[in-house]
Amino acid sequence: MAPTYSFPILGNHEIIACLGELDIPLTEQDLLKPHPDTLYRAYEEMVVLLCGESREAMYAPELDAADVLEFPELYEEAIGNLKFTRRLFDLMRRCGVPDFTLRDLTKPEYTRTRRNVSAVINFAKFREERVARYEATQGESVAMEQRYRAAQRRNAELKAQIAKIERAKDSDKESEEETKAAVSALRVKHADASRRAEAAMAKKAVASDELNALNAEAAKSSAELAAAEAEKTELEAKIVHVDPERTATLKLLTHKCADAQKRLDEATAETRDVEARLAGMKDLARDIAKTTEYMEEVVLAHRKKKEASTKAKDAKKKLAAMEERQYEIEAKVETLKRQEANCAEKLNRLKSQGELKRHAAEASLKAAKEELEAVKARKEANTARSAEENNQLQLLRRQMRETQETHAVEVEALLKNFASLREQVSRYHAQLADAMDVPEKQRVPLAVVERDANGEFTHTYNWTNYDTVHFGGIGKGRPSVAPGAAGAP
Repeated sequence: MAPTYSFPILGNHEIIACLGELDIPLTEQDLLKPHPDTLYRAYEEMVVLLCGESREAMYAPELDAADVLEFPELYEEAIGNLKFTRRLFDLMRRCGVPDFTLRDLTKPEYTRTRRNVSAVINFAKFREERVARYEATQGESVAMEQRYRAAQRRNAELKAQIAKIERAKDSDKESEEETKAAVSALRVKHADASRRAEAAMAKKAVASDELNALNAEAAKSSAELAAAEAEKTELEAKIVHVDPERTATLKLLTHKCADAQKRLDEATAETRDVEARLAGMKDLARDIAKTTEYMEEVVLAHRKKKEASTKAKDAKKKLAAMEERQYEIEAKVETLKRQEANCAEKLNRLKSQGELKRHAAEASLKAAKEELEAVKARKEANTARSAEENNQLQLLRRQMRETQETHAVEVEALLKNFASLREQVSRYHAQLADAMDVPEKQRVPLAVVERDANGEFTHTYNWTNYDTVHFGGIGKGRPSVAPGAAGAP
């Protein structure tokens, strides 16, 4: 039973084309008649291409061997060859050829070499199909690692921001407590000021009433004074001579005017005092109003601060989300750039492979055309040779017919001569028999020479009456013993 493998055994032309795509130098003649040196170079190129290690690194001298070996310079090539052999055996094992041996390198055979190269080509095709997925997975892994590092950085930043916010929150709590205490103190002051303002307003009302009364009294006193002055003037104008009674009356009026003037001055001073206190109360009311406005502004500022703090927290959350989104977009952009680079590299590789395939196809087409031309030339030569052979065959047939006709004529002439000779011999035998007195019943008749259905002559046994060879010739009186007449008397 033929062995089965996990890979197809390729044809020679397909193997040469695939090796040409991989830039591995191997011709069809090298594949049909493999040589160790040629296959060694081809296997070396396969190991360098598929194992990811350059030829220089593989054959680099081992510095550690200098301390172990006595003459390490004698083992430089041997160590490199040993590395190459191990990697080649490992490659063949991974390609599905576990029975690869050193004999395939030292004494290669066409069948095993074709199988080994087919396995390597199948592995290379499988690797080419999986390399794009590997590169995409590698790109995703790098992107995930970048996102992880960005997340770590973002986590550290957020932790620092949280610590900062907590410190600011503690300070805000302290300032809020201070503000609340100040607001409470201001509220107490505001209540006290309100009470004092209400008392001042009550006093103001009482003072206003007293002022109005004093104003009325002052107006009355002013009217009385004016009337007294008018009366005084009138009296002074009427008095020509000094009258004691009138003088006393005048003095009395003068004292009344002075008292009225004094009361007027006291009322005016008291009015001014009340006005001054009223002005102070107005200033106090204005201060209380300003304090109230300041308190309202503080409360509004505190409310705005809370709103601003809430908005700042929302803005920070949005900023964090936007930064996270930006990191994701940057990671995606990096991934897309790497994928674009990988696609460009793969496209270039496919282009180069396409060019190599095109060149190989052109070479194969050229070889096929040359082979077709050679086949056509051979066919034309064979056609010409066949025509010439047909002509020669026709000539030979004509010559054969002429020879057969000549032969037939000669045979007919010979038969005629033979018939005449037979008649003469028959007459001669009859004369001999008569001369020897041979009875009629002992005489052996001559055999008739005839042709069969194929035109061949029959045998001519018993063509004579006596055997002239075995029995001493004619005239001895002994009958002929021929095969056809063995039982004749």
